[in-house]
Amino acid sequence: MNLRSLIIFPTLAVVTACSAEKKAVAAQPNVNEVREEGSVPPRASVVDPPTSAYNQIAVMEPARITGTVEFKGTFPLDSTIRPAAEKGGCGPRILDRQVEHAGARVGGAAVWLTDIRSGKARPVERRFELVNEDCLLDPRVQIVMASGTLNIISDDVAMHRNRIINVATGKTEAVAPFNDNGQVVPFDRLLSAPAELEVVCDLHPWSHAWIVVLDHPYYATTSKTGEFTLDGVPPGTYHLRAWHPALGRADQTITVTGGAQASVDLELTATPPAPSAGPGPAPAGGGSTSPNG
Repeated sequence: MNLRSLIIFPTLAVVTACSAEKKAVAAQPNVNEVREEGSVPPRASVVDPPTSAYNQIAVMEPARITGTVEFKGTFPLDSTIRPAAEKGGCGPRILDRQVEHAGARVGGAAVWLTDIRSGKARPVERRFELVNEDCLLDPRVQIVMASGTLNIISDDVAMHRNRIINVATGKTEAVAPFNDNGQVVPFDRLLSAPAELEVVCDLHPWSHAWIVVLDHPYYATTSKTGEFTLDGVPPGTYHLRAWHPALGRADQTITVTGGAQASVDLELTATPPAPSAGPGPAPAGGGSTSPNG
């Protein structure tokens, strides 16, 4: 993926492609008009507010947590989306895979320690990406570090208008508009604190992504076979959480001892889905979806 040269101004971010005059303007989180746009009712967030600041310490005899994430219910079916003709650039048919799984094991689930307040150093590199590709957002679920930069990218010739919503407040935090492929919109103030963010495309109502923002490095996203590892954990007892927006969450207490490995199998429990922050179903003539088992 080729990132374009970035020119960042105090109130907006302008991205210039090396071979074109295309520009994209990002509405930064402190712009009041943007925060009021597209607000929705607050919903329960899977990210708990931290009780104190995270402190870096020298971890003596670090432990490791390994495990799997499973779902024993009926997985959502893949959907085939047939965009209306006026939604140019999306192609005649889009396959939306809501959940990646191998048997009962769930890929792409977020896993993290909810209550750890001291431990290993946070990563120096804190640049993350969310990509509009084939009129879907990728990755669907990711965990990022607070105080990092989120680059939202378009690899489509289709127009997009990505809106980032704080689930706990219902407020729109930022907007990223695109009118061609190769554009990049950087947000360096969006990931300011732990939160659950939902990203929607106002022009393509089926396109969603979720971002878990944390202030510590003890997190992972499960592999295609539902496995995860958390390294460098200080000895102690912690609250471990796994979550997937389509399948629910799992919470478990786990105790690790110095230099040892603890293993755990987490089973997601389906919960009634909260109302989506998206623009809702496409209007008549705006496209259609069908299950694709």
